[in-house]
Amino acid sequence: MPRIYCNISFLYSGGERVEYGNGIFLSQNSMLREGEENSMNEIRRIIYRIREGRLKQLIEELLWMYVYMRQYWLLIGIYILLGASSSILSLGTSVVSRNLVDAVTGVNSMGIIWVAVAYAMVGSSQIFINAVKSQLSLKVQLKVTNEIRTDIYEKVLRTNWESLAKYRSGDLLYRVNGDANIVANTILSFVPNMVSILISFVGAFIIVMRNDSMMAFIALLGAPVSFLTSRYSAKRMRDFQRDNQSMASNRTVFNQETFQNLQFIKAFGILDRVTEKFRQIQNETVDIALKQNKFQQRMTIITSLVGQVVGYACYGFAAFRLWQGQISYGTMTMFVSMASSLRSSFRGILNLMPMLIRTGISVERIMEVTNLPRDSMEDKEEAEEIKMKAKEQGVYVYMQEVDFAYEAGKWIYQNANFRAEPGEIVALIGPSGQGKTTTLNLLLGLYHPQQGKIRVGNPSGNSLKASSSTRCLFSYIPQGNTLFTGSIKENMSMVKPKASEEEIQAALEAACAWEFVEKLEHGVDTEVYERGNRFSEGQKQRLSIARAILADAPIMILDEATSALDVAMERRVLRSIIKKDPHRTVIVAAHRPSVFAMCNRVYKVENFSITEIDKVELQEFLNQ
Repeated sequence: MPRIYCNISFLYSGGERVEYGNGIFLSQNSMLREGEENSMNEIRRIIYRIREGRLKQLIEELLWMYVYMRQYWLLIGIYILLGASSSILSLGTSVVSRNLVDAVTGVNSMGIIWVAVAYAMVGSSQIFINAVKSQLSLKVQLKVTNEIRTDIYEKVLRTNWESLAKYRSGDLLYRVNGDANIVANTILSFVPNMVSILISFVGAFIIVMRNDSMMAFIALLGAPVSFLTSRYSAKRMRDFQRDNQSMASNRTVFNQETFQNLQFIKAFGILDRVTEKFRQIQNETVDIALKQNKFQQRMTIITSLVGQVVGYACYGFAAFRLWQGQISYGTMTMFVSMASSLRSSFRGILNLMPMLIRTGISVERIMEVTNLPRDSMEDKEEAEEIKMKAKEQGVYVYMQEVDFAYEAGKWIYQNANFRAEPGEIVALIGPSGQGKTTTLNLLLGLYHPQQGKIRVGNPSGNSLKASSSTRCLFSYIPQGNTLFTGSIKENMSMVKPKASEEEIQAALEAACAWEFVEKLEHGVDTEVYERGNRFSEGQKQRLSIARAILADAPIMILDEATSALDVAMERRVLRSIIKKDPHRTVIVAAHRPSVFAMCNRVYKVENFSITEIDKVELQEFLNQ
């Protein structure tokens, strides 16, 4: 007996071998002291986990999932009841099987008929319940998945740009899709599965206990080993799941960037390098999966061997009781079935742990993004009032003594000043990478200065600090292509969903785009294709400018948005923009001197500052 206690202590201590010297047996005091020490170590471990915030994090994750479960509690409740009914019927099948075997061996024809009818009814009920359960499962899964995806998608879109900029778009896509699917599946399956397994476990245990308590004890002999192995594997499984999901996210990022830049890849003839990189990512994914599988198989072998030994013990004990004449053949069949149900139910409870681990990591990844600061819309009504007055007065924008840096101490500029008045075209010039696009992002409220003011307002009215709320005062044409898959009309309508055909045509005419759009076979209904690939760069720029004009915002920002146009077309477009709305404020970031001749003022972004330059300084800059 002391030797057995020693082995149990060895297992409980997590597999660490304890050196007891030359003695094999422990004294009672030594065993007590060791038990107390193990208990204290376990308490210290739990306290440490609580202090490092793991308990708080777990509670937050569970509450986060509960929000979505609460919305569909009725459907999930029905699904749980169906699962419970299925477990109860499964237990009933084992009991009816005993009666059927006893009826057959007892040659009781009337008993056989009634038992056979009951057996058939139980089986038919299971088929019906499983069919309804499957249909309801799909319905709940789709609803919950769509709800989570939509909520995450909206929160990501409304997240502060400055906070979101550090995440790769492919990683965000995986969080919205892959992680959301994992969470939705768990919300649907964990609680129902847990209830079904507990019913099977408790029901089987009660049935066996009522017939033979010793059989119940034998059937649960493998439980301690299964518990200890699952506890040991929990941390390893969490690490594996984290690596898997991180790898899946990286794979999504790589695939997205590959197809987005396929033209570049083909043009430079680097298909082999990209393919090799893809193989490398795939091989890393396989390595992680194989390591995880190898670890899981080791744990499975241990639990399976223990389960097999326990199963043989149950079968042998039942056969022994049958040989002694203490039970019938039917009872022996039921005992073996119930013992198997007890073991599988206990393993089922432990097998839910990997699901929880995987879900916890997914929830953690989703919450990491959804808990980022949101865009502030507290000044939205005041911004709309400024926009309403813009038709008569226009809107100005200015920066006053602004300091900005992406990283502490690494200034883009300090004490920067800038202003643009209604009806003006104001240019930003300067070498690449000096802060022109950064300035435009500050004006749009995408970034916020460390010091100074950036304000927009009506000349004879109120003004507001540049923020998410004031973006309704701007229309923005960034560098590069911003066309979406769909028709020209659909692209235009994105900024004004209820725009009429006349308004769309007028905007296209103002951007000098109607002259090629009207020649297309389907006109404004012509498909743009992904990234606008059916049009030239100049045509794509004019379509983007037309969309910005249709937005009818009092301030228009063009970030190298006319770089693909020839000089004559560029001047036509700018003149048309001002002509359409004489009060519109136009801010242009450009390199070409053709733009500057039309500008009221020119600012140079260089050497950590923004300064207004005169014509002489402008000419010197252009001659550099």
